[in-house]
Amino acid sequence: MDASFVERFVGEEVKDPFGRVIGTLVSIYSDVDGNVEGVEVALGGNTFTTVPAYRLLKDGDKIYVMPEWMAEARDVYMKLERAMKRIKALEMMTRSGDFNADIVSQAKKKVEQQMSKLKERLTTARKMIKERLNELEDQTLQMEKALVNLQMSYFAGEIDERRYKQAASSIRHQKDIAMEEKKALKEWLDKLERLEREPPKEEEESPVQSMTSVTTTTSPVVIDLSD
Repeated sequence: MDASFVERFVGEEVKDPFGRVIGTLVSIYSDVDGNVEGVEVALGGNTFTTVPAYRLLKDGDKIYVMPEWMAEARDVYMKLERAMKRIKALEMMTRSGDFNADIVSQAKKKVEQQMSKLKERLTTARKMIKERLNELEDQTLQMEKALVNLQMSYFAGEIDERRYKQAASSIRHQKDIAMEEKKALKEWLDKLERLEREPPKEEEESPVQSMTSVTTTTSPVVIDLSD
């Protein structure tokens, strides 16, 4: 993410994608190319935290701080999906017989090693999501208890209507946010599990078939082994 974009939010409150205020963005860490490496967020009470760049989400002209579970799920999903597509491409190239078998095999081995690590991360991401779901279940129950106790106090005449409405509105708002996050958690869990069960499908006509069906001058095929 470009530092010039993030700089406009210095001194302002930053939120997560569900609307919770995380804190105030007070500083940016960037490299010499102007790429953000992280930001410093003041949480209040003299507490500061460094948020790495991969947790920052740009949405139009806004910026959000993703929860750790979301940043991890998003990153591993994109990388694993790309790795799976690369494996399928290399398998098609092997079957076609029109490419250097040793180079293709070397590339496939490297991608398979990357996939193995990504699958470990996927397992970790799923665990993070399930743990967060459990946390939200506990928090939701706590909010419901607080609302019942608040209503009891109101109906018993212990607090006035204005204070009751303010407090009840705050509890309900936080409960709505928790429900939105729970929905997102379940959607991401489903996406990760579906990717694990159903790898990306091959196209009806593979790019390799399209390439080899066209008569061209012979030229060496170069496979980029860098990530």
